Amino acid sequence: MPTASNAARRERAEAREPSADRRTTGAPPRNRSVSRGRQRAPAGKASTSRGDTRVASSRKNTSRNKKSSVKNTAHQRANRTTGGKAEVRKSAVTGRRSTDTSGAKSRQKSRAPVDEISPRRNNRSPQHAARRGNKASVRRREEPAKIASSGSAIARTEPAYFVLVPTAALLLLGLVMVFSAGSIIGMGQSVGGYRYFLMQLAWAVLGIALMVFFWKFDYHKLGKISWLGVVVSIGLLAVVLFKGTSAFGARRWLSVGPVSLQPTEIAKFTLIVFAAYVLAMKGDKLKQVFHLFVPVIIVVMVEGALILRQPDLGSTLVLCFSVMLLFVVAKTKASHLLAIGATGTAGALFFALSAPYRRERLFSFVNPWKSPRGAGYQVIQSYIALGTGHIKGLGLGMSRQKFLYLPNAHTDFIFAIIGEELGLLGTMVVLALIGLLAYGGIRIASGAPDELGKLLAVGITGLIVIQGLVNMGGVTGLLPITGVPLPLVSSGGSSLCVCLGCVGILLNIAAQSHR
Repeated sequence: MPTASNAARRERAEAREPSADRRTTGAPPRNRSVSRGRQRAPAGKASTSRGDTRVASSRKNTSRNKKSSVKNTAHQRANRTTGGKAEVRKSAVTGRRSTDTSGAKSRQKSRAPVDEISPRRNNRSPQHAARRGNKASVRRREEPAKIASSGSAIARTEPAYFVLVPTAALLLLGLVMVFSAGSIIGMGQSVGGYRYFLMQLAWAVLGIALMVFFWKFDYHKLGKISWLGVVVSIGLLAVVLFKGTSAFGARRWLSVGPVSLQPTEIAKFTLIVFAAYVLAMKGDKLKQVFHLFVPVIIVVMVEGALILRQPDLGSTLVLCFSVMLLFVVAKTKASHLLAIGATGTAGALFFALSAPYRRERLFSFVNPWKSPRGAGYQVIQSYIALGTGHIKGLGLGMSRQKFLYLPNAHTDFIFAIIGEELGLLGTMVVLALIGLLAYGGIRIASGAPDELGKLLAVGITGLIVIQGLVNMGGVTGLLPITGVPLPLVSSGGSSLCVCLGCVGILLNIAAQSHR
């Protein structure tokens, strides 16, 4: 009896200790509740040797571990297929049942015990490990690609900000400067000195509404109905010659109650849209002179002749330069471009020298002090305003030239008031904003989805930028005075609404490029 009891004690002690087989397979130690539940061997059968007992216990543990690993593997597959539904699973270690309410959590919790228990997962083939490594590398390569694609989508929207931000800045600056420069000339009129400011503010609200409208309106549909705009603008240009309002020796405005419209600004806008649409539709046919001449050049000649009758040579030159820019971007032969450029230059010189007042302006541009009280008066007063401002300016509202020394201080020569009140820094800011607007327009044109979008973006950007350069060149004495307003800044409802509408079209092209 003592021998049998000692052998039973040794068997129970060995069952508690991890066997060599269990160390090699990586299985965890058996649960004590399982070992304690074993029945004691009878006294008569306690003569089993120590080695036989160890082999038998290791075989039982191995078979039990294999069964538990198979159960866990089945549970894991069920978790993957059910997508996170509640499941009841028997634990491999404790033998208790547990409920998983989330597929993701159950998979995360089940990975650790399965890796420890199942020898099949730990002893997988090298080919399987290679496949898992390839999948991981593919995922690592796909993630930067997704980030790059999202970054490119963001980058495609950047040109819209290059157009929208300078537009908003120039609009706000223009409201402030019209309030300052127009306060003196508006003192003798209604609502004190705020008449021009309130009118400019009302036009700005209308222009923003137009910008939003053209932003949402498809520019392809706009191109299809552009011929109607050309017909309407030609009709308005003809009417203004007979029913228009005269000011400063020119008949350029149509009065509709308290509102004055300038048909020239509408004609610029409609002609650019029409020319861009026609050139985009013709395509390779533009290499023939007939298709280049009909109908774009004919319409330019008709509208240019009507604008010259007002007279307004500056607006005619801006219109012709903008259309010429479209010809350069479109599929036009170099020989045809040279012929059109030479003809246009000869015509501009002829009209500039044919009228006496234009000839005086051209010569005063070279030497304004030759006629300080005549044709050179405005340029000299503009020089005084710019020179008085120095680097930092006299301060907002502190201009002296706006006290009727500088004519048209709130319209054509508002850039000189900016230089006087805000100094050289203010003028450089305006120049930088126009340059930023030009850069955004070029970016939109380069990323346009089709030929019409590219030509339309180039024409609109050229119209705004050329007009701004002509105005600033006349104020600073680098170009002859033409009477062209500064876009988005000068007082004038027609010019402001047209410029904001053009910006809306640019934003629409940028939005369709993003799609």
